[in-house]
Amino acid sequence: MRGLGCAVSIRLSSLPVISFKLMRKIILNSISIFTLIWILNCSEERLTQNPRIGPSQECIVLVHGYLRSSNHLRHLRDFLIQKGFYVVSIDYPSTTLSIQEIADSYLSSQISDHCQDKKIHFVTHSLGGVIVRYYLKTNQIKNLGRVIMLAPPNQGSEIADLLSQFKFLNSFFGPILAQIKTDPSSFVHSLGLPNFEFAIITGDFTLDPISSFIIPGIDDGRVSVSNTILENRKDFLIVERSHNYIMDAPEVQDAILTYIQIGRFR
Repeated sequence: MRGLGCAVSIRLSSLPVISFKLMRKIILNSISIFTLIWILNCSEERLTQNPRIGPSQECIVLVHGYLRSSNHLRHLRDFLIQKGFYVVSIDYPSTTLSIQEIADSYLSSQISDHCQDKKIHFVTHSLGGVIVRYYLKTNQIKNLGRVIMLAPPNQGSEIADLLSQFKFLNSFFGPILAQIKTDPSSFVHSLGLPNFEFAIITGDFTLDPISSFIIPGIDDGRVSVSNTILENRKDFLIVERSHNYIMDAPEVQDAILTYIQIGRFR
């Protein structure tokens, strides 16, 4: 359901010692949840727009998150197409490649093929924000517009911290798991501050009490609000939405459109 955001939010100021049994239960539940989400969101859906970008159109590149597909952003894609943008949805395998490999192999060709020399904006969800940060750090786009990150783990993820401790989970979830740890030596912390104009929208509502039990502070069920923040952001917005459905919320879609048009959310 679009715009779903009603749930009981659990907030804990400190994290108690976790027993082996509880940790095992958390891990097994996380695997089940992630696997179900992946299955539900891997179906392809073709959306209608002209095969080539129009002479007066601007291009928006959508980059989905971890264990997802472009289908997860289909409602946002529809919304932006209806507003007159040419939308390119990037698909990539998130459990077999590193962030660098995804950016180098899946973004460059799609952008050059579809966006041509038109103005290019990026809208990302979760891990997609980190991928675009790396891509724009290593590639120059002549007509770069604005970047909006939805719930990005810019400072890493405590869930990744926990899961990456187990060898078999690193094999299952791929190299990205270690890249988005909160440890200062992890890949996500090596990117530095972006040198492009960007804004962040994040949620403060959770549908996952198990993950929120692990994450300190206010969170959206996957990422804490504090871990989404980069100090040189142009604008910042917190909405009462969960991580997995933030892109479908009408107020979020309106904020994305407003920011692309005028460079601020309000």
